Amino acid sequence: MCYKIGVDVGGTNTDAVLVSQDNKILAKTKQTTTLDVSTGIANAIKFVIQESDVPKESIKYVMLGTTHCTNALVERKELNKVGSIRIGLPASKAIPTMTDFPLDLKKVLGNHNFLVHGGYEYDGRPISELQEDEVKDCLNKMKGMVESVAITGIFSKTLPDQELQVAEWTKEILGDSIRITCSHQVGGLGLLERENAAILNAALQKVATKMVKAFKNTIQDLGLTAQLFIGQNDGTLMSLEQVRDFPVLTISSGPTNSIRGAGALSKVKNGVVIDVGGTTSDAGMLVDFFPRESTQAAQIGGVLTNFRMPDIVAVGIGGGTIVRFVEDECQLGPDSVGYLLKKEALAFGGNTLTLSDIFIAENEIQIDGSIAISDIKNMIEKQTGIPYDEALQMIKKSIEGAIEKLVDKLKTDSKDIPVVACGGGAFLLPKSIDGASEVLFPEHLEVANAFGACIAQISSEEEMVVNTMQKNEEIALQELLDKVTLHLLAKGAKKETLKTLSKEIIPLAYLPGTAKVKVKICGDLIGL
Repeated sequence: MCYKIGVDVGGTNTDAVLVSQDNKILAKTKQTTTLDVSTGIANAIKFVIQESDVPKESIKYVMLGTTHCTNALVERKELNKVGSIRIGLPASKAIPTMTDFPLDLKKVLGNHNFLVHGGYEYDGRPISELQEDEVKDCLNKMKGMVESVAITGIFSKTLPDQELQVAEWTKEILGDSIRITCSHQVGGLGLLERENAAILNAALQKVATKMVKAFKNTIQDLGLTAQLFIGQNDGTLMSLEQVRDFPVLTISSGPTNSIRGAGALSKVKNGVVIDVGGTTSDAGMLVDFFPRESTQAAQIGGVLTNFRMPDIVAVGIGGGTIVRFVEDECQLGPDSVGYLLKKEALAFGGNTLTLSDIFIAENEIQIDGSIAISDIKNMIEKQTGIPYDEALQMIKKSIEGAIEKLVDKLKTDSKDIPVVACGGGAFLLPKSIDGASEVLFPEHLEVANAFGACIAQISSEEEMVVNTMQKNEEIALQELLDKVTLHLLAKGAKKETLKTLSKEIIPLAYLPGTAKVKVKICGDLIGL
């Protein structure tokens, strides 16, 4: 029997589960996230090993879900100085690189952006020839100024050879230690959004390398010899080598893990998952046990990108959400006391009315350190100037209204569908929701995120543009399926578990005689 551990690092808590080969949770914990992150991970893993009494040598895999890269972008910390090369002159010069980047982010990344000749039309015809001297001149100007390079070519998703050639010259001029991102590996078809995704990925490579090193050291210090993986934002896993190369794909992996985990715990294949935390409730749609991908360009750190992201809708309702009454109307948030709940909330002797206070007063949850229920009710009446029962009804009605709007935003038709609750603040959700066929509160819901990381599979996906005048799109689709299958098997997937998640042929209305062909396949790791 082999076992695996799933860990999810959040802003407040680090959750962990130890799971058997048949995906049964044997131990779970919620530990406080530490400033250095690694200590919190170590504490959580130690706890589940001790609780389950499983021998360390039987633990074959450890999967981590983390917000490291998201936090680095939001906080503008530890980002690489990035040089970028766009291959496409004389086309594409009307809109400079990083045009829509926030000014503070531009300043952190540096202004080392160059446009060079090259690129392709959609059907493979060259816009102009790639010029070695021109590219190398740009690279020489970057010497000593950048830590990573992002390379983007027009229609490189169809023909990546120019990007790959520039990558070779980059190593020749700047050395083998320079980190390189080619846009055809991280983004979709659109040039500017794909370029943005490549630049963000290049900016995060130092953070990712540091994170991977800390994760490996933590596991080694615990005496584990397990294979390590990190969750990515489509609900599947990445090896540590992949994370170093493509850290941007870990962004939004937290909500994705929660959606996957809640679906597996509740056995709901299609429905809405609502993950309630301390500050927000994040909701996403389950489609065939996987999160639905957003069709909109995603904004990350204030930058528009077009790589895959889960379709997540958030509302400011969580355990620490501050409750106010303005002109006899209940107002929830959007601010929260967050991790200061036990210091600032009324139930712990503080001066701020939060949603947790209401549910502690109703004896629907128990949290260590809270004062007597009667005292909480008196404090609520005193602060609001409204009889407790009346305030309670107003608050619960406000929660219901906000959650119903959240569910309605995600639904694609008027049919009632299941809603699955998860997260530490799941107690806030009403037991029935307008538009929901049922509201489920599965066992272990508070660690759905860590369980989602633990049950994740590995995946591979590819997309390309096909000139349908020259090649049959069905043949192109099959060729892409074969290519993705071979890539996935090489990554360590078990052949008999391979499953095609999506295969699409989409005619491109703005490019007559062309179609986008896209394939995604997933499978279990060998040994599970």
